[in-house]
Amino acid sequence: MMTKYNAKNEKIKTAFFEILEHAKGRSPITIKQFANAIEEFEKFTNYQDFKTFEIKQAIGFKEYLATKINKKTGEPISKSYLRSYTSSLREFFEWLYHQKGYQKHINYNNVQYFNLTRNDRNKAMATQYQDSYTIKEILLTIRNMTTSTRVDKRNKAMISLCLLTTPRISALQSARIGSIKHFNNQDVWAFCQNPNTVNTKFARNIKAYFIGNLQDIYQNVFDWIEYLQSQGFTDKDYLFPRFEPTFTSDGEQSLILGNQMIKSQTTIRGIFQKAFENEGLSYYKPHSFRHSITRRALELDNSPQFISALNPNFGHKTDAVIIDSYGTIAENKRGKILKEFPLE
Repeated sequence: MMTKYNAKNEKIKTAFFEILEHAKGRSPITIKQFANAIEEFEKFTNYQDFKTFEIKQAIGFKEYLATKINKKTGEPISKSYLRSYTSSLREFFEWLYHQKGYQKHINYNNVQYFNLTRNDRNKAMATQYQDSYTIKEILLTIRNMTTSTRVDKRNKAMISLCLLTTPRISALQSARIGSIKHFNNQDVWAFCQNPNTVNTKFARNIKAYFIGNLQDIYQNVFDWIEYLQSQGFTDKDYLFPRFEPTFTSDGEQSLILGNQMIKSQTTIRGIFQKAFENEGLSYYKPHSFRHSITRRALELDNSPQFISALNPNFGHKTDAVIIDSYGTIAENKRGKILKEFPLE
């Protein structure tokens, strides 16, 4: 019968995960990725003690991964998956080499056999063309969304804000009412993503100014905020809370507006999918809105200036080496530039 775990391995893995979390500040998602990679390696070696590590294990593991099949596509796993797992194993064993009781068993140079070939590394880092909607398709979809129910109003406001500020889905999920702010000096609106309250990548503080100046799209967001405030919600409450199912005194099912955020990002993706499929369009993930805006921007005469202003909306530190080296758009001008963007 195949062993399911190795007690000695479990002890040292726990120490490694604690280092990742408390000393290196890695996120729970990243730590889970390390755990999955190490677990896969242990399965490959039939849970042998890590002290038995040798070159043929590293080479064999790469060959083993290369034969794995993606259950969703039926195709071999991607090179990016392969790179993620092997780099996680290399980092783990490099750390393990320095731990008491392991240095005399593990050869540091042997750990480098987890590295991929140059071709595989290039394939792993290659980006494929990302399909996206045209701005016209997004606007048509939003404008055709009904507002007959409170759920409809929330969903319409959510997709509107996604177009206006191109946030990550985690930011949409955790947005607060008070995150939507007006800046009088520029007469612009922004989705202010304070990492203490909004889930942003690398906990960055992001000020995402509204793109374009289409008042009906703005109004979808404002109307929803006004409704929430009429129900007693405050700036600290979630902007897109979930609805809790319940039953009336007559036994009929109904929904109660809660004060908690939508639990699953899959639920949010489903909101987008339904809206666009109702218009006969294929589903592209909410992140594709960034591609839509950028591709539209590249058609403009002032695209370098706009992209420089747009880049902080994405949470990026720099937009391009040339722009970063020779001049970026000042913060007090970004909002105005984005507001003047011709969405239609």
